[in-house]
Amino acid sequence: MADYVRREYPQWSWSFSRQQTLTSCLRRYYYNYYGSHNGWESGATAEAALAYRLKKLSNLYLVLGDALHKSAYYMVERVLAGKVLPGADFVEEEIRRQLRKVWKSSRDDRDLFLRRPNRVDMLQEFYYQMEVSEETLAKINERIKQVSRAIVASTVWGELGARGVELISCEQFDTFTIDGTPVFAVPDLLYRSSEGSWTIVDWKTGDEVGDNQDQVALYALYVQNKHKVPAEKIIARLEYLSLQTQRQLTFTPEDLMVVEEKARASMKKMRDLLIDPAENIPKSKKAFVLTDSRGLCPWCNFYELCKGELERSVS
Repeated sequence: MADYVRREYPQWSWSFSRQQTLTSCLRRYYYNYYGSHNGWESGATAEAALAYRLKKLSNLYLVLGDALHKSAYYMVERVLAGKVLPGADFVEEEIRRQLRKVWKSSRDDRDLFLRRPNRVDMLQEFYYQMEVSEETLAKINERIKQVSRAIVASTVWGELGARGVELISCEQFDTFTIDGTPVFAVPDLLYRSSEGSWTIVDWKTGDEVGDNQDQVALYALYVQNKHKVPAEKIIARLEYLSLQTQRQLTFTPEDLMVVEEKARASMKKMRDLLIDPAENIPKSKKAFVLTDSRGLCPWCNFYELCKGELERSVS
């Protein structure tokens, strides 16, 4: 922790996931990016400590996605080392092993999670004592099989192992800047062919939604800005593993200019919620209103913090 510098307020930055949170619910955005800040400290307020704890919750679908990405990273290492790729049964068992681990800690280690939320995996379903239906478990089990077979069958492995191909990054955290704002970008996989084209791969374990295309377009902007690659040489591939389909996108300079302008517009909305943009100090919590889609609230990590206000609003 030698490099840790305490900050009264979090550093300003922007990311695609931050934009998604802003769009989903302003109160959720507040707790995730401001209300939970410094909640790990022993002297934190009760609300900050609770917000920090709730921020650490996961759910079955997120754990499945994380387990799949860990398996993909392992497969990338195997390809680069010239080793044989694992079969679908091996990948499936690894995903199940990770899910069992998180399930067990969620079931058995609640007290430890309450004390040290950064040390214990905790599923939202267990924390909020939500019954996990047989239907949900059947869907998870089927999806595990689907994504395991699809990731092994991906054409990526042949491309990545071809002569002259260079791996640029895999699950690597990085940033670039727009008007001085750090922008986070974490492509699942990025590699360059011997002909000079750059391919972004993003693996999805869920359904196809429009936001996914916006996300990989942002990654293309990152490749253009960070690596000085012309837009025409960038390819983005979305692999929907549970659907066994893929969507490939190409870009023009104008396309990436639109992506950049959308990011700027999003940054402005976020800055409008600050009383001091230079220090990233937010307005009061009341300025971050609850979503109108109240039916989704019980499935939000921060439901415990909002429950009283939600109940008063309908009484």
